[in-house]
Amino acid sequence: MMPVAVLAVVLPYNTLVVAGGVAAVGCAAGVVGTLGVLRRRALVGDAAAHATLVGVAAALLVTGQRSLTVLLAGGLLSAIAALGLLVLIRRFTRTRDDAATAVVLSVSFGLGIVLISGMVARGVPGSAGLERFLLGHTAALTIGDATLLGLVSTFAVVAVWLGLKEATMVAFDPAFAAAAGWPATAIDLTLVALVAVMVVVGLPAAGAVLVTALVVIPPVAARQWTDRIVPMLIIAGGIGLVCGLSGVVISSLATRLPTGPVVVLVAAACFVVSLVVAPRRGLLARWWERRVVLPESPPLPEPPEFRQ
Repeated sequence: MMPVAVLAVVLPYNTLVVAGGVAAVGCAAGVVGTLGVLRRRALVGDAAAHATLVGVAAALLVTGQRSLTVLLAGGLLSAIAALGLLVLIRRFTRTRDDAATAVVLSVSFGLGIVLISGMVARGVPGSAGLERFLLGHTAALTIGDATLLGLVSTFAVVAVWLGLKEATMVAFDPAFAAAAGWPATAIDLTLVALVAVMVVVGLPAAGAVLVTALVVIPPVAARQWTDRIVPMLIIAGGIGLVCGLSGVVISSLATRLPTGPVVVLVAAACFVVSLVVAPRRGLLARWWERRVVLPESPPLPEPPEFRQ
């Protein structure tokens, strides 16, 4: 409670609002991203993130409203459409998964940039500033926007918790889950949809370019600390929450530092620390095990001399 009280005294009200929304997104992204990483769906989230720009621009063109709810709804629709296109390419062509993901990612991102640039150049009402969705625009968050991000993040975490058993089985062994009679395909699609939701919700925090880092880096860092799924979910959520809070605080205290990239850099720092000092999997633990714990191997016999 003391750090929260200190932040409440030091930081202004608008910064606290932004910190609450970004921290909620970071925590939920870490939790949902854990299942996505275990299911090897990290690049799928990246494709969905880059496709959100198309939906953001289209939502403004169709509705004429600049509210965050409308823009995020459009981004979610375009992300789902991109994932559907990715599935069709994989199923009806001989394109490899990585190549199909690269095609969908680059084409949708290029289309989104063209739409936003064209709208700004032609002076479409409300189009000014849409390019901020590339790297996030936390300064424009209101209390209503932060509440929306918090509610959606809470929904995602609750959904993961309620379906944790089924999601874990599909993440580790989808063939066995299908053979056991579980709807493995539906569960897998639900996991992908949750990743897409967190990618869209994370747009104000990190932008379309960097939002995937919120879904990938905390779970990867948490994997260094544990081999169990529940502790990994908790650690990943905690890392995401800390990264969100730290990024907002640092960007508010240091002038002209964008929040999204700072949050990602803090997450990268957490990963490096985990990679070095984590027990059993960390570099220091492995060095200690090789040098001290394990007995020294007997020297190998010298090879016999070569004779003709």
